[in-house]
Order: sequence, then C-alpha cells, then structure tokens
Amino acid sequence: MHHSFHLEMYEKLRNKLDKAPIGMPKSPSGVEKEILKLLFTEEEASLALYMPLVPFTIEQLAERTGKDVEYLKKMLDEMAKKGTVWRGSRDGNVAYRLFPVMVGLFEMHFLPGPGNDPLQPKLAPLLAKYFKEAFYKELGDRRHPVMRALPERDTISPKAQILPYEDAVKLVKERDYHAIGYCGCRIISRLMGEGCRRSLENCLHFGSLARYMVEHGFARRITADEALSVLKKANKEGLVHTTERSQGPISTICNCCSDCCVFFRSIHEAKYPNAIAYSSYVASVDAERCLACGICMLRCPMKAVVVKKDREPAKINVEKCLGCGVCVPTCPVGALELIPREELPEVPDRRTYVVQLLADRGKDFSALL
Repeated sequence: MHHSFHLEMYEKLRNKLDKAPIGMPKSPSGVEKEILKLLFTEEEASLALYMPLVPFTIEQLAERTGKDVEYLKKMLDEMAKKGTVWRGSRDGNVAYRLFPVMVGLFEMHFLPGPGNDPLQPKLAPLLAKYFKEAFYKELGDRRHPVMRALPERDTISPKAQILPYEDAVKLVKERDYHAIGYCGCRIISRLMGEGCRRSLENCLHFGSLARYMVEHGFARRITADEALSVLKKANKEGLVHTTERSQGPISTICNCCSDCCVFFRSIHEAKYPNAIAYSSYVASVDAERCLACGICMLRCPMKAVVVKKDREPAKINVEKCLGCGVCVPTCPVGALELIPREELPEVPDRRTYVVQLLADRGKDFSALL
C-alpha cells in the first residue's frame, strides 16, 4: 500500500512538472520517477504539488496548503539548498519557485563541477536513459524551438548589421549579474563513458537565476567581461553558443558540443532538426581565398560544410547551417564569415516565447499557476 502511494506521489509530481514550457513527459520505463525520488523526499514531493511554476511567497503557499509559515520556510529553504526550488526576491519580498526540469532540476547537481555533488554518479545513468526514452522528443518534436544559436559577434561580417538580439556582447552586458557553472551534458556523458573532452566550465547564467546559483554554491560569480571572454574561448574551441529563443533579457547561454548536448543529440540521434533555431546569419565562403583544407568541415556541428577531395572551395548547406560562427576562427586564410540570411528567423519577446512553447504541447499559462 505504502509503495503504491509512494509511486503515485512521484507520478503526480511528474505530471505537475510536465505542465512547464519544457515538460517531463512519461517514458516507457518510468525512469523519471527514479530521478524524482533522488531529488525529492516524499514530504518535499507532497509539498511541491502545491507550488506554482511561477514565483510565489510563503504566505501564498500557506494559504494553499493550510501549513504553518515557519514549517514552510524551513522546507522551502532546504529545497532551495538542494536545487529543487528557486529562492530570490520579487518586489522586495522573499519569493520561491518550483524549478522546472530545464533550466533547473536536470542541471543543478552538475553545475558545481565533476565530483562536487554526491548525486552525480546516481543521476547520470538515470538521466541518460530518460533523455533517450522521452526527453529528446520533448526538446525537438516542436513547432517552436526551445533554444537558438547565438553567433559569436567577431565572426559576423563587418559589413553586416548586428541585430540587437543577436549581439552576444550586448545581451551579456545588459544583465546586472553574471555566473558560470559546469556543463551538465558533458559531465553526464563522461560519467557514462561517452562524449568528448572539451572544456566544462562554460555554462553562463544571468540575473536572478545566477544570483540564486551563486548564493547556494551551484555556480561562481564572474564579471560581464569574463563572461565575454568565456564566449570567445568557447567559439575557438568549437563550442556553439545557444540561448533561449527570445529577444531577452536572456537568463542562460550554453556553450554546446554536438557530442554531448541534449539539444544536438535531439537533432542528430532522435532526428528532430528543429531542436535548435538557426541565427539570423549564415556562413559564407570566399571561394578565391579558400584552400579547401577541410578544417571548417570537421568543426561544423551540423555537417553543413562540404569540402570535396578535388580541392574545390568549401560549400555551405544553408538549410543545415546554424549561423553559429564555429567555422570562422580556425580558417587559416580568413575565408569564412557570417552574413545575413535572406529570410530572418522569428525571435519573439519573452512572453510570446513562453506562450509558444506551452502551445506546442497544448498548454497555456494557467497550467503554471
């Protein structure tokens, strides 16, 4: 009896988390319940069922639950330490929010870096299984992509206009708080004996999310200039900047590899080409300068560059090109740059973006309350 109640509790919590813009769909094996059991005690899971997926105060939760404010404060602060509840301030008051699976529950225990959280070896195989069974589809099988490629600013042609929402420097500098953590995707892959050897500490977060992460030891604070330096280094290393597919203000910039990143794996393994939206730019080759060395082809995370053996100049498949600029910095003769696309992608405001993600799954804002 208790065991079935136990499972039912975590199924209810899964169902609640599935109401977020990026949800937690059922998998064939039910492995997601094992993940939730690691992250939430039964008492915490029971309380989480009453929490909105938008910021709330203790008083609002007390009204919903009939529980004592002191009890709720102790529980919420403990859950904030564990990385299941965001804690910050709204209009001068302490506010909380139940974390969705992304950005939130899936990343928190990996952000402090490999070996710095005891749950990592237990969570990694469960998450790897869940990604394959259900989550690649949740990310990729959509009309509206969750993330978009953000071009490295230095790779855009000097003749091109830099759109404000495509300007990584502007997007970073307009945020008042910056933090860096470690890439959960690459840590999970390494724990599974897979993936690449690219650098790990380049997961950037901003604003209230970054403040929470630093306060609770999930990330460390850096300056805007340090964040921009991380982006430049990541681009040279062959990592793709990705951020939310909205005009901002942005809360996250990931630096992704095609080997480990859940979004790239959704594209390449699960065959959902819409998992990452392309930028407003596309790679262009100066045929007269191109040596046909093939470095750009090896670096492209989308296999959008073709260099044939007969030494013809590199050719770009515009349909596949993300416009990320990863091909540009290592060209030995500077034959590559990003130029504006003929047809610009839609990059909506923040609210429209969330509404679109919800609509893709037949949900609306009321589900978050």
